[in-house]
Amino acid sequence: MIDPSSERLKAAVLALYQARPVEGPPGDDGQRSVWHLSTQGVELLSFVDPEGRVQRQELTLLDEHCVWSSGVGLRTGRVEQDGAVRTETSVVHPDAQPVPARLLRAALALEHYQGEDRYIQHIQRVLALARQGLVLSGGTGAVAVAPAAPAPVSPTPPVSAPVAPASTSTPPGASAGARTPLPLQLPVVDPVMLQRQKTEGLTMLIVLGLGLLVSVWLLFWLL
Repeated sequence: MIDPSSERLKAAVLALYQARPVEGPPGDDGQRSVWHLSTQGVELLSFVDPEGRVQRQELTLLDEHCVWSSGVGLRTGRVEQDGAVRTETSVVHPDAQPVPARLLRAALALEHYQGEDRYIQHIQRVLALARQGLVLSGGTGAVAVAPAAPAPVSPTPPVSAPVAPASTSTPPGASAGARTPLPLQLPVVDPVMLQRQKTEGLTMLIVLGLGLLVSVWLLFWLL
């Protein structure tokens, strides 16, 4: 386990900042590797796609290892090597789960970098985000060090405009959001019933008139 405050780690990280990156030829898939090598036990290996986007980075800090992959996130491990410099015979033992202490030490080791190397800046940002997640989770290790890849979005089917029936069409000049008033339904008048009502009314007037005359005649007869 490394000590981020040790002079050896500080010197190794400083040597990484000063290392000149070595770019490899493109592979069959168009990806190329960019290698930052420190002679004191720190190295950064980046894999870049044809568009220049970083797809994977492997950071070795003395005997600890961090791997970031696009769409996967961060993983940690331990490096078994002979001497201070990692060689082809060095063996990386990955951790079953990302170890928060390793992520924190890696983030602290690179937090003071202020150079313009975009590959170092990339891994620095990745580790800084992991460190923030650890702080928010209280350092329990249950924090997700990388978001899951978004699910593919299915294409939206075309929406056809509804056809309004002819009987409910909006009259010209009416607003689209206004409700169309319903037509007034008038009752149907039966002519026979109307004639009967008129006859009954006239009969009642005649009866009332005769009653009034009889009443007046009786009044004069009594007097």
